Amino acid sequence: MGAVRPRVQISPRSAFCVVLALAFVSLACWSFASPLIAAPDEQAHVLHAYALDHGQLGSSTTPPSKILVNVSVPTSLYYSAIYPICWHMHADIAATCSAPWPTSEKPATIPIYVDHYPPLYYLFVGTASYVSQERSGIYMMRLISGLMGALMLAVAAYAIARWSRRRAMYLGLYVALAPEAYFLSSSVNPAGFEIMTAICLWTLVAIFALEQREDPPKGLVVLLGVVASVFVLIRGLSPLWLALAGASLVILVGPQMLFEQIKRRRDVQIATGGIVVATLAAATWIFTQGTLDILPVGAAVPKTDSTLQVLRIVSDYIQGWLRETVGILGWLDTELPSVVYQSWYVIVLGVLIVALVRGSWRERLVVAGLSALVVIIPVALVTRQAKVLGVVWQGRDTMPLAVGAVIMAVAIGGGARTSLGARRVVQSIDPALRRRITKITMLGVVAILAIANMLSFYTNMRRYAVGRYGPKFFFLHNQGWSPPTGQVVTLLVYGLVTTAFAGALMVWMWFSGGPSESI
Repeated sequence: MGAVRPRVQISPRSAFCVVLALAFVSLACWSFASPLIAAPDEQAHVLHAYALDHGQLGSSTTPPSKILVNVSVPTSLYYSAIYPICWHMHADIAATCSAPWPTSEKPATIPIYVDHYPPLYYLFVGTASYVSQERSGIYMMRLISGLMGALMLAVAAYAIARWSRRRAMYLGLYVALAPEAYFLSSSVNPAGFEIMTAICLWTLVAIFALEQREDPPKGLVVLLGVVASVFVLIRGLSPLWLALAGASLVILVGPQMLFEQIKRRRDVQIATGGIVVATLAAATWIFTQGTLDILPVGAAVPKTDSTLQVLRIVSDYIQGWLRETVGILGWLDTELPSVVYQSWYVIVLGVLIVALVRGSWRERLVVAGLSALVVIIPVALVTRQAKVLGVVWQGRDTMPLAVGAVIMAVAIGGGARTSLGARRVVQSIDPALRRRITKITMLGVVAILAIANMLSFYTNMRRYAVGRYGPKFFFLHNQGWSPPTGQVVTLLVYGLVTTAFAGALMVWMWFSGGPSESI
């Protein structure tokens, strides 16, 4: 009998357009659902984006500082540095306490602490300041940032539709989109763009290494080269995360096969060369500009403690960092309902277990290694610097690696290969029933996460409208702070778009895919 073909096949172009539109509208809703400067360090990123796009590289402070530099900005943007004082770090206080936003364009000088960060992200979002230097300009920066993130998700969806036969790759995309990814990507913060680009990068790596390693298509090679080159230029630790993605690729493809492709294929040579050049440029900026230098603002650690004692102190933060990768919003002052964390923990743990059961030894090594490094790397880095800087790490800093572990696990678990022990159990189930159970499970996971995302969005808006403990149905009476798009409209649009996004992925996972038994 011939292979059963899917009843619906999404075209790569359609996948790209649908995800771009739905992801952008979702992120736009998040952009309006939080008051300005609601995200960590957003005021500094706004000021740096303005200064960089207006030709300022910063001037020394008095006394000189390795981190702080002075920039000259309009008073209307200068105000962003003092705007959130009344409510940030206080989840029970609504944003209604904020004073009116000034409109003066009179220049003011202020020190910022992100001037030494890589400039790529800021060059794009800062263009909004040429249109407006007031509140609307900052919202435009947020929308540009969201569009950049949505574009990366769309590229990932395009790649899955064009080169992957594993329906589960769409699931990996959605599991990686935790509320923290939405929140950061909808604000002026390069961490959000780094996370979205990481989702795209790891998706391309998974397709290349697991499905196309013997003869990767030219388009896939080009996309991987471009996305990796962009990714490495976003933040100070991006080269580290790219190195781990590269190491995963080498392990899964095999160094000999990869070397042969580099030796005989021009497109692979160009992509590899572009990544190397971008990495060298990133490293040059990072080490000459001191990107990894940060202010000592972390929780203090006794300087007399031994390394082992410091390690024990730092280890106590692991659970908090893991919660932050799901989402502790605002200035780490807005926790989500417990069901949101539980949903992501159970689902992520489940996909990791499936990958370890179904994968080959190389695949298990990659999934286990990436998962372990999500904890090991921050503990090691923070322990080394804790006596000087304090405990300064946050979960968002690890997310470019965490989304990689999730995407690789889902891709591996969704493959046709199964270990011998698991195969004996699987083969005892009717194939048609097995496929149906798998599909229903994937659709159920998407539905759960869609509901969790909507609950997170509502929780975030409620926190700013009436405070964390304010009326639950604040939007029915337009109580407290309101986004520019209105409370009801914003909630309704986000609910509809989230449903449409989840629904599109469900349809693609149910019907699309190749003739193999990959899920």
